[in-house]
Amino acid sequence: MRTRLTIAALLALSAPTAQAAKPAAPSDSALHAYVIGRYAVLDNEVGLAARLMEEARAADPAAASIKRRSWELALANGDQARAFQLARSLAADGASDPDVIMTRIAEAVIRKDWALATSLRQKLGGQGWPIVVGPVVDAWVAQARGDGGAALNLLDPQRHQGFLRAYIAEQRAHLLASLGRWDEAATAYRQARSGGGPALLFLRQGQADALVMAGRKDEALAVLYPGDRPTAVARERLQAGQRLGPLVAEPRQALAWTAARLAIDLARERSEPMALNFARLASFLAPELPITWLTVGEMLGKADQTQPALAALDKVPVGLGLEEAVRARRAELLEAAGQSAAAGQLLQRAAEAPEASADDWAGLAGWHSRAGRIAEAAGAYGMAIDRFGKGLGALAWNLHYLRGMMRDRAGDWPGAQADFRAALALFPDEPGVLNYLGYGLLERGGAPVEARALIVKAAQLRPGDGGIIDSLGWVQLQTGEVDKAVATLERAISLEPQDPTIISHLGDALWQQGRRIEARFRWRQALALEAPAEDKRKLQARLDYGLDAAPAMLAQK
Repeated sequence: MRTRLTIAALLALSAPTAQAAKPAAPSDSALHAYVIGRYAVLDNEVGLAARLMEEARAADPAAASIKRRSWELALANGDQARAFQLARSLAADGASDPDVIMTRIAEAVIRKDWALATSLRQKLGGQGWPIVVGPVVDAWVAQARGDGGAALNLLDPQRHQGFLRAYIAEQRAHLLASLGRWDEAATAYRQARSGGGPALLFLRQGQADALVMAGRKDEALAVLYPGDRPTAVARERLQAGQRLGPLVAEPRQALAWTAARLAIDLARERSEPMALNFARLASFLAPELPITWLTVGEMLGKADQTQPALAALDKVPVGLGLEEAVRARRAELLEAAGQSAAAGQLLQRAAEAPEASADDWAGLAGWHSRAGRIAEAAGAYGMAIDRFGKGLGALAWNLHYLRGMMRDRAGDWPGAQADFRAALALFPDEPGVLNYLGYGLLERGGAPVEARALIVKAAQLRPGDGGIIDSLGWVQLQTGEVDKAVATLERAISLEPQDPTIISHLGDALWQQGRRIEARFRWRQALALEAPAEDKRKLQARLDYGLDAAPAMLAQK
């Protein structure tokens, strides 16, 4: 049986004995620290690894590989001063890769050294993630230099395609707000929100702030109602005569937003180390923004660095309505670290406290759901509805939506449907509920006309959401509009390129269009991605027998 020594054991074995103690040569010291540092990386002890790599670098400063690793770990560990200093040193040694350059751009933007930022931007290149960052840097440097017209031209969404357009649309909204063009900013934020994405609740607040500044407070209040807890807090602030404030007031914050969003997108494609680097850069650029620490916590959690992730969540600003969400995320981190009981105790105490909110009960429901206790999850959501639903008014739509999903998973479609309809009665224009109900009706063969109408409306409200566009393509396929379905599903994949369900649906549509080779390629692509075992079994049957024969063959097994 093979075993790997722990970090503590390695450190103990490598410590000099009293009899053998003697000064180590610089190269020996560097090698020792480097080896132990590499083991620390393997054990996800990033803080220890960063310290050991720095010891190795100090012992042998000429070793380029050690310096490179020290920089990577300083960045991953959130050591801003060291990461910036080592990036400068690496550049002086000739390093010119985009990762080092991006770190230097972040430092230049923080220092408002626009000449250096421009020079570094020219070295960034145009392949991979730099195609996202480059236009943002160009535009905000132009804005900082007083050329708002050039900046807006660079952030024209019509000049960009695919996923990049959503980044550009979001940044254009920020830029218009920073220029005081409030009516245009409000429109731009509304359009950016249609694309979905991780910053959706913040973009809603950006739109509301722009509307207030444009003298349209009633419209701003409407934008903030109904919504989640942070949105409700924002509404309360507006009603109390307080300004929400701009999401972005200067270039460093704009770049932080881009870095945070890029981190989340990279993590979805399993590029976790790079995702963590961008999350850390976001926190360097704008530590005052909640999205930066939420993103750092998320990325550290994905890297199984529980304690650093919890420490990052501690830095999320309070008073913005994010407390319940942070507590729920803390519970998820504890669960992932094998401390499910501690997570449950945290959430149970919050739910049973006299000052408990609906979000506290929703957090407890989420804990039950993640453990597969679907009935208990539905019950906790029901408790939130019973205790707080009447007082929440239209805001209770989300609780009905969440309980409806639990009821659906439990096989209670009539109960789920009742909850979805209750949610729509409270909030008729919520795309997620429209899509879920429409897709559920379609899959169960009931009310196809209503199902189509619900999904079409959802797609109109949120045309940049790949999951909703997938539903639209699927309903087109089910109603015989094969050519339209192929085009729609190809658009859905451009929005969500790693979603196995969308890819599988496109394979089905291509098969019905007679493009059998391409259909099999898509099914293989979907099969290679992470998906439930039953979905993989159906995909394999499609590959083995074809779309038409697969259901019958599966029924025989």
